[in-house]
Amino acid sequence: MPTTKSRRFIAASAIAALFALAACSSDADADANSEGGSGADPCPDVLRFSDTGVEGLETLVLEFEDFRLALEEATGKDVEFYPISSRTAASTALEFDEIDLLLTGPAEYVVLQQEAEAIPVTGVTRDNYQAAIFVRGDTDIADISDLQGATLVTKEVGSTSGHLGPLEMLVSADLQPDVDVEIVALADIQIETFASGEGDALATGISDFPEIEEIMGEGNVEILAEGPDLPNDLFVAREGLGTECADWLQGELVDNQDVLLEAIVQTGENDKYLDSEFVPAADEDYNPTRVAFEAAGFERFADLPDEDEPVEDEDEGEADEESQD
Repeated sequence: MPTTKSRRFIAASAIAALFALAACSSDADADANSEGGSGADPCPDVLRFSDTGVEGLETLVLEFEDFRLALEEATGKDVEFYPISSRTAASTALEFDEIDLLLTGPAEYVVLQQEAEAIPVTGVTRDNYQAAIFVRGDTDIADISDLQGATLVTKEVGSTSGHLGPLEMLVSADLQPDVDVEIVALADIQIETFASGEGDALATGISDFPEIEEIMGEGNVEILAEGPDLPNDLFVAREGLGTECADWLQGELVDNQDVLLEAIVQTGENDKYLDSEFVPAADEDYNPTRVAFEAAGFERFADLPDEDEPVEDEDEGEADEESQD
């Protein structure tokens, strides 16, 4: 039978063993945290967030600070801003694992997916998010097919509702942009240009109709055709996070959408998301946008110029090269 001294030694050894096991467990938890996540989910403890439509940290804070805080509360993660200056900068940041979660539009997404293999996470629906083609009230144009040989004034190159969407409408009507229909892409002045008498038709978002009618007068403009609902804006994740983390984020966003959407719109800077919903997003949802890219001549999607970047005329580009030589 063990002596009192032996029993004390056995008890001390058992306690030491328990401490050793606890230490090993703590080390394992620490390793799990450092590799991304606390073990409860497959995502890292810190998520870096940005929006392709926002340039600079100051504006990002102004428009999304409430959302950042709400996202921290919903996910239990630390959420940090990562300001970007352009879609190209966003693509680079995703590719080199500098951004984890990014809010972007359909046109930007197809570029980011092709260039950086961005993972679609959650779509953000938008009311009246459709392309439309408008004509003057006294026109003889009665159908999209009547635009053969006409001039179509659009929004800037790359606008989903005012450029890419209408081009896809032309393609669906068996009209080839810049072959069957001359495309004149303008930034910010497309409505005023059409109202002044330029062009045969105007392409822009359906939600612009009240503004067009106010400028041109009731009865002086009408809708020639409305396009289908455009693909949703969406949150995307960098490829390095993996599909398990992307799926987890999708669940957290959808489950907490009431609070998160309220946080996005309450600043008054994101009214386009009023009455929006978070819905699951899939890559194939954006195939119509890819068709529009190809119709616009951008088979390599990244060739689409960033906002404020001029579209280089091919002949001018060649002339510039010759002058540099």
